[in-house]
Amino acid sequence: ENIVSTLGRAVLIIWLFVVLIVNSSYTASLTSILTVQQLSSPFKGIDTLRTTDDPIGFQVGSFAEQYLVEELGISKSRLVPLGSPEEYAKALQRGPDKEGGVAAIVDERPYVEVFLSSQCSFRVIGQEFTKSGWGFAFPRDSQLAVDLSTAILTLSENGDLQRIHDKWLKLGTCSSETTEIESEQLHLKSFWGLFLICGIACLMALLICFIQIMRQLCHEDPAKTRASGSSRSQRLHRVLSLMDEKEDPSKKSKRRKVEFVLDDDED
Repeated sequence: ENIVSTLGRAVLIIWLFVVLIVNSSYTASLTSILTVQQLSSPFKGIDTLRTTDDPIGFQVGSFAEQYLVEELGISKSRLVPLGSPEEYAKALQRGPDKEGGVAAIVDERPYVEVFLSSQCSFRVIGQEFTKSGWGFAFPRDSQLAVDLSTAILTLSENGDLQRIHDKWLKLGTCSSETTEIESEQLHLKSFWGLFLICGIACLMALLICFIQIMRQLCHEDPAKTRASGSSRSQRLHRVLSLMDEKEDPSKKSKRRKVEFVLDDDED
Protein backbone atom coordinates (compact mmCIF):
# COMPACT_ATOMS: atom_id res chain seq x y z
CA GLU A 1 0.00 0.00 0.00
CA ASN A 2 1.02 3.59 -0.55
CA ILE A 3 2.24 5.42 2.52
CA VAL A 4 1.10 9.03 2.54
CA SER A 5 1.83 9.86 6.17
CA THR A 6 4.99 11.89 6.69
CA LEU A 7 5.80 9.99 9.87
CA GLY A 8 5.25 6.65 8.16
CA ARG A 9 7.53 7.61 5.31
CA ALA A 10 10.25 8.73 7.73
CA VAL A 11 10.12 5.45 9.65
CA LEU A 12 10.07 3.44 6.42
CA ILE A 13 13.12 5.29 5.06
CA ILE A 14 15.06 4.62 8.27
CA TRP A 15 14.14 0.93 8.21
CA LEU A 16 15.12 0.61 4.56
CA PHE A 17 18.44 2.27 5.38
CA VAL A 18 19.05 -0.22 8.21
CA VAL A 19 18.08 -3.21 6.06
CA LEU A 20 20.46 -2.01 3.34
CA ILE A 21 23.36 -1.76 5.80
CA VAL A 22 22.63 -5.15 7.38
CA ASN A 23 22.31 -6.83 3.99
CA SER A 24 25.55 -5.29 2.71
CA SER A 25 27.41 -6.25 5.90
CA TYR A 26 26.09 -9.81 5.75
CA THR A 27 27.11 -10.19 2.11
CA ALA A 28 30.60 -8.82 2.75
CA SER A 29 31.07 -10.98 5.86
CA LEU A 30 29.87 -14.14 4.10
CA THR A 31 32.15 -13.46 1.13
CA SER A 32 35.11 -12.94 3.44
CA ILE A 33 34.43 -16.15 5.36
CA LEU A 34 34.07 -18.25 2.21
CA THR A 35 37.21 -16.71 0.70
CA VAL A 36 39.35 -17.35 3.78
CA GLN A 37 38.07 -20.90 4.11
CA GLN A 38 39.14 -21.63 0.55
CA LEU A 39 42.67 -20.44 1.20
CA SER A 40 44.97 -23.41 1.75
CA SER A 41 48.65 -24.07 2.16
CA PRO A 42 50.59 -25.39 -0.85
CA PHE A 43 51.87 -28.12 1.46
CA LYS A 44 49.53 -30.98 2.34
CA GLY A 45 51.98 -32.83 4.56
CA ILE A 46 55.51 -34.11 4.84
CA ASP A 47 55.29 -35.91 1.48
CA THR A 48 54.57 -32.64 -0.34
CA LEU A 49 57.40 -30.94 1.55
CA ARG A 50 59.87 -33.61 0.45
CA THR A 51 59.23 -32.92 -3.23
CA THR A 52 60.29 -29.27 -2.99
CA ASP A 53 63.60 -27.51 -2.40
CA ASP A 54 62.27 -25.12 0.23
CA PRO A 55 64.13 -24.82 3.55
CA ILE A 56 62.73 -26.71 6.53
CA GLY A 57 63.12 -25.65 10.13
CA PHE A 58 63.80 -27.94 13.10
CA GLN A 59 64.50 -27.52 16.80
CA VAL A 60 68.14 -27.52 17.81
CA GLY A 61 69.00 -30.66 19.77
CA SER A 62 65.93 -32.66 18.77
CA PHE A 63 65.90 -35.91 16.84
CA ALA A 64 64.05 -34.18 13.97
CA GLU A 65 67.25 -33.39 12.07
CA GLN A 66 68.43 -36.99 12.09
CA TYR A 67 64.96 -38.26 11.25
CA LEU A 68 64.56 -35.91 8.27
CA VAL A 69 67.97 -36.76 6.84
CA GLU A 70 68.16 -40.50 7.47
CA GLU A 71 64.52 -41.60 7.36
CA LEU A 72 63.01 -39.20 4.85
CA GLY A 73 66.07 -38.57 2.70
CA ILE A 74 65.92 -34.78 2.87
CA SER A 75 69.15 -32.96 2.10
CA LYS A 76 70.87 -31.53 5.16
CA SER A 77 71.48 -28.28 3.29
CA ARG A 78 67.75 -27.59 3.36
CA LEU A 79 67.51 -27.79 7.15
CA VAL A 80 67.54 -24.60 9.22
CA PRO A 81 68.21 -24.94 12.98
CA LEU A 82 65.92 -22.91 15.23
CA GLY A 83 66.34 -22.50 18.97
CA SER A 84 63.24 -20.75 20.36
CA PRO A 85 59.57 -20.05 19.65
CA GLU A 86 60.52 -16.50 18.65
CA GLU A 87 62.88 -17.87 16.00
CA TYR A 88 60.11 -20.21 14.85
CA ALA A 89 57.75 -17.27 14.30
CA LYS A 90 60.36 -15.09 12.56
CA ALA A 91 61.45 -17.89 10.22
CA LEU A 92 57.87 -18.73 9.23
CA GLN A 93 57.00 -15.07 8.70
CA ARG A 94 59.99 -14.56 6.42
CA GLY A 95 59.01 -17.51 4.28
CA PRO A 96 61.17 -19.73 2.08
CA ASP A 97 62.10 -16.92 -0.31
CA LYS A 98 64.01 -14.81 2.24
CA GLU A 99 67.26 -15.56 4.00
CA GLY A 100 66.69 -17.31 7.31
CA GLY A 101 63.10 -18.12 6.44
CA VAL A 102 61.53 -21.56 6.18
CA ALA A 103 58.53 -23.05 4.44
CA ALA A 104 57.62 -25.24 7.42
CA ILE A 105 58.95 -26.53 10.72
CA VAL A 106 59.16 -30.18 11.69
CA ASP A 107 59.14 -30.73 15.44
CA GLU A 108 57.76 -32.95 18.17
CA ARG A 109 54.07 -32.61 18.91
CA PRO A 110 54.34 -31.19 22.47
CA TYR A 111 56.68 -28.40 21.35
CA VAL A 112 54.42 -27.63 18.41
CA GLU A 113 51.37 -27.35 20.67
CA VAL A 114 53.22 -25.03 23.05
CA PHE A 115 54.22 -22.85 20.10
CA LEU A 116 50.72 -22.76 18.59
CA SER A 117 49.12 -21.92 21.94
CA SER A 118 50.63 -18.42 21.67
CA GLN A 119 50.90 -18.05 17.88
CA CYS A 120 47.48 -17.92 16.26
CA SER A 121 48.63 -17.22 12.71
CA PHE A 122 50.19 -20.66 12.17
CA ARG A 123 48.72 -24.14 12.05
CA VAL A 124 49.60 -27.79 11.62
CA ILE A 125 49.45 -29.24 8.10
CA GLY A 126 48.89 -32.91 7.43
CA GLN A 127 48.97 -35.87 9.78
CA GLU A 128 51.66 -36.94 12.21
CA PHE A 129 54.19 -39.02 10.34
CA THR A 130 55.65 -40.82 13.35
CA LYS A 131 53.91 -42.49 16.26
CA SER A 132 56.83 -42.80 18.66
CA GLY A 133 55.97 -41.00 21.88
CA TRP A 134 57.79 -39.87 24.98
CA GLY A 135 58.85 -42.20 27.78
CA PHE A 136 60.72 -42.38 31.06
CA ALA A 137 63.63 -44.78 31.52
CA PHE A 138 64.33 -46.43 34.89
CA PRO A 139 66.64 -49.19 36.00
CA ARG A 140 65.22 -52.69 35.76
CA ASP A 141 62.92 -53.68 38.64
CA SER A 142 62.82 -50.08 39.86
CA GLN A 143 59.90 -49.26 42.13
CA LEU A 144 59.69 -45.79 40.56
CA ALA A 145 58.67 -47.34 37.23
CA VAL A 146 55.64 -49.00 38.83
CA ASP A 147 54.66 -45.90 40.80
CA LEU A 148 55.03 -43.59 37.81
CA SER A 149 53.09 -45.91 35.50
CA THR A 150 50.30 -46.17 38.08
CA ALA A 151 50.18 -42.40 38.53
CA ILE A 152 50.03 -41.74 34.77
CA LEU A 153 47.31 -44.37 34.34
CA THR A 154 45.27 -42.82 37.17
CA LEU A 155 45.58 -39.33 35.69
CA SER A 156 44.52 -40.64 32.30
CA GLU A 157 41.48 -42.50 33.63
CA ASN A 158 40.02 -39.69 35.76
CA GLY A 159 40.56 -37.05 33.08
CA ASP A 160 43.20 -35.02 34.94
CA LEU A 161 45.76 -35.67 32.23
CA GLN A 162 43.51 -34.15 29.58
CA ARG A 163 42.68 -31.19 31.82
CA ILE A 164 46.39 -30.52 32.37
CA HIS A 165 46.93 -30.69 28.61
CA ASP A 166 44.09 -28.26 27.94
CA LYS A 167 45.27 -25.85 30.62
CA TRP A 168 48.85 -25.51 29.43
CA LEU A 169 48.65 -26.28 25.72
CA LYS A 170 45.24 -24.82 24.77
CA LEU A 171 45.10 -21.35 26.21
CA GLY A 172 41.86 -20.42 24.45
CA THR A 173 43.44 -17.56 22.52
CA CYS A 174 43.43 -19.49 19.28
CA SER A 175 41.24 -22.04 17.58
CA SER A 176 43.52 -23.09 14.72
CA GLU A 177 42.55 -21.80 11.30
CA THR A 178 39.13 -20.38 12.30
CA THR A 179 40.39 -17.93 14.91
CA GLU A 180 40.70 -14.90 12.68
CA ILE A 181 37.43 -15.67 10.95
CA GLU A 182 35.46 -15.84 14.19
CA SER A 183 37.02 -12.66 15.52
CA GLU A 184 35.86 -10.76 12.43
CA GLN A 185 32.34 -12.16 12.27
CA LEU A 186 29.44 -9.78 12.73
CA HIS A 187 27.03 -10.43 15.57
CA LEU A 188 23.69 -8.94 16.56
CA LYS A 189 25.37 -6.59 19.02
CA SER A 190 27.41 -5.17 16.13
CA PHE A 191 24.24 -3.42 14.89
CA TRP A 192 22.87 -2.24 18.23
CA GLY A 193 23.32 1.40 17.20
CA LEU A 194 21.22 0.95 14.07
CA PHE A 195 18.43 -0.83 15.93
CA LEU A 196 18.53 1.84 18.62
CA ILE A 197 18.03 4.55 16.00
CA CYS A 198 15.13 2.60 14.46
CA GLY A 199 13.52 2.06 17.84
CA ILE A 200 13.78 5.74 18.75
CA ALA A 201 12.36 6.75 15.36
CA CYS A 202 9.40 4.38 15.72
CA LEU A 203 8.66 5.54 19.26
CA MET A 204 8.86 9.20 18.26
CA ALA A 205 6.56 8.59 15.29
CA LEU A 206 4.02 6.82 17.50
CA LEU A 207 4.27 9.57 20.12
CA ILE A 208 3.75 12.35 17.57
CA CYS A 209 0.84 10.49 16.00
CA PHE A 210 -0.76 9.99 19.41
CA ILE A 211 -0.30 13.68 20.26
CA GLN A 212 -1.93 14.69 16.97
CA ILE A 213 -4.90 12.43 17.63
CA MET A 214 -5.31 13.74 21.17
CA ARG A 215 -5.14 17.33 19.98
CA GLN A 216 -7.75 16.58 17.34
CA LEU A 217 -9.90 14.94 20.00
CA CYS A 218 -9.58 17.97 22.30
CA HIS A 219 -10.52 20.42 19.53
CA GLU A 220 -13.68 18.55 18.57
CA ASP A 221 -17.10 20.10 18.93
CA PRO A 222 -18.17 19.78 22.62
CA ALA A 223 -21.71 18.90 21.57
CA LYS A 224 -20.37 16.05 19.45
CA THR A 225 -18.24 14.88 22.35
CA ARG A 226 -21.20 14.89 24.74
CA ALA A 227 -23.29 13.03 22.22
CA SER A 228 -20.70 10.29 21.88
CA GLY A 229 -20.55 9.78 25.65
CA SER A 230 -17.77 10.16 28.15
CA SER A 231 -17.02 6.64 29.33
CA ARG A 232 -13.55 5.19 28.86
CA SER A 233 -14.68 2.60 26.34
CA GLN A 234 -16.48 5.24 24.29
CA ARG A 235 -13.49 7.57 24.38
CA LEU A 236 -11.24 4.71 23.32
CA HIS A 237 -13.62 3.91 20.51
CA ARG A 238 -13.50 7.57 19.47
CA VAL A 239 -9.68 7.55 19.46
CA LEU A 240 -9.67 4.42 17.30
CA SER A 241 -12.17 5.97 14.93
CA LEU A 242 -9.94 9.04 14.59
CA MET A 243 -7.01 6.79 13.78
CA ASP A 244 -9.12 5.00 11.20
CA GLU A 245 -10.06 8.31 9.64
CA LYS A 246 -6.40 8.95 8.78
CA GLU A 247 -6.79 7.27 5.43
CA ASP A 248 -5.20 8.03 2.11
CA PRO A 249 -7.30 10.76 0.43
CA SER A 250 -6.60 9.18 -2.94
CA LYS A 251 -8.20 5.96 -1.71
CA LYS A 252 -11.23 7.85 -0.51
CA SER A 253 -11.60 9.55 -3.89
CA LYS A 254 -11.23 6.21 -5.66
CA ARG A 255 -13.83 4.73 -3.37
CA ARG A 256 -16.21 7.59 -4.16
CA LYS A 257 -15.59 7.11 -7.88
CA VAL A 258 -16.35 3.40 -7.60
CA GLU A 259 -19.54 4.12 -5.68
CA PHE A 260 -20.51 6.76 -8.23
CA VAL A 261 -19.99 4.33 -11.11
CA LEU A 262 -22.02 1.68 -9.32
CA ASP A 263 -24.84 4.14 -8.73
CA ASP A 264 -24.84 5.07 -12.42
CA ASP A 265 -25.01 1.41 -13.38
CA GLU A 266 -27.94 0.86 -11.08
CA ASP A 267 -29.71 3.86 -12.57
